[in-house]
Order: sequence, then structure tokens, then C-alpha cells
Amino acid sequence: YPLQEVQGFLFGMGQSQAGDWIHRLTLILNRALGYEKQLPARKAHDIEQVLKMCPALEFIIDGTERPIRRPQDKTKQKENYSGKKKRHTLKNNVVTEKSTKKVKVLSATCEGKKHDKTLAEEQAISFPKGSKVWKDSGFQGYEPEGTITYQPMKKPKGKELTADQKQQNQEISKERIGVEHSIGGVKVFGIVHATYRNFREGFEDLTMETACGLHNWRLDFRLTA
Repeated sequence: YPLQEVQGFLFGMGQSQAGDWIHRLTLILNRALGYEKQLPARKAHDIEQVLKMCPALEFIIDGTERPIRRPQDKTKQKENYSGKKKRHTLKNNVVTEKSTKKVKVLSATCEGKKHDKTLAEEQAISFPKGSKVWKDSGFQGYEPEGTITYQPMKKPKGKELTADQKQQNQEISKERIGVEHSIGGVKVFGIVHATYRNFREGFEDLTMETACGLHNWRLDFRLTA
């Protein structure tokens, strides 16, 4: 994720021209990934169809945040400040297929302040009946219709978990570790890992969608190999 001045220098053009080509080529790359059916589903109808095609019907849902520069507007500062990350961020929820680690669903990009569960409820994902969904404590109370959900048990206030409960939490954590690997694969790309500094409206969402598509595309080559 080098500065546009650096990109322009490397390709023999000015900063403004480099910025123009970045936006043109990112859109073309996104369309190419869509043609190859590697992009995550975003719309309700597409999500329903994509999830139905996953044979095991086992999914993991998780939230991920990306740092941004501190907004100048005080209202946006408050909206984008993440208490979890202690900085200003953008947020997405992702749903991955447990067996392949592919990102099958990507939520809209929103302000970092929004809670994972709230964003999931707004998106209202329709999972196929009988699906198994693994989630973390950020989705406490999120129970999609027709699914079996698994979530680590929280420690009761003023009490301790039993040995059996701790063992169960460890087993659930082992099952859902795949989503961390998927998010790590997406964040190989600096533009969704480093502090985001572009200003064009909608580009922050496009780059996340494209990074997810590249992660999915790369997994296909690994499976083929």
C-alpha cells in the first residue's frame, strides 16, 4: 500500500494520474473476480444462493476492523472510534465456509463503533436450514433462524467456569480458528491492513470486497496444487 506519489514515480506518471489509474484498475480487478465467481455475496438473494451451495452447511461468522486516519469531523470521530481497538476504524462482518476457509459473505462497510451483533442483525443473513454456525462472544444473542450455533461460554460474574465448561470453550475455539486464518489471508493486502487513507466515496468497501475475492481466488490455486 505505497503512497500514490511512489506509485506514480515507479510508473513514470504524476500522483494525480496514478490515483486515477488505481481507481480504474481496482474496479476492473473487482469485475474480473466477479466473473470468476470469487467475490463474497453481498445481497440477500445472492447470499441465500451461495450458502446453499456449500455442501457441509458449516459456517463461521466474525467481525473485522481496519484502521483509518482520525476524522476531522467530531461526529465521525465518535462514530468511527472503536472501543475494542482504541482507535478509529471501519468494520465488516464476514461469513466463511468452515471447510474451505473461503469468505462467502461480506457485510456492508460501516463505522467501527457498531457492534458485531448489531451489524449481523441489520444484514439479516438467511442461512440454510440445519446450518451450523460458529461465533464468538461479540455475537451473544445472535441466533439465526433454523441454525445450530456454537459460542464459547462467558465467565459468570463473580464466579469461575467449571473444568468441563473450559474444555468446551477450547473445543469451540479450535473449530472457529479457521475464520482468523481467512481474515489473515484477506489482510495480506496492505490496503485493508494498514491505515486506510483514500477519500473516494465507496472505495473503502470496494477494496475490502476485492481483497476477499483475491483471498478466495488464491485458495482455489492452493487446492488445485
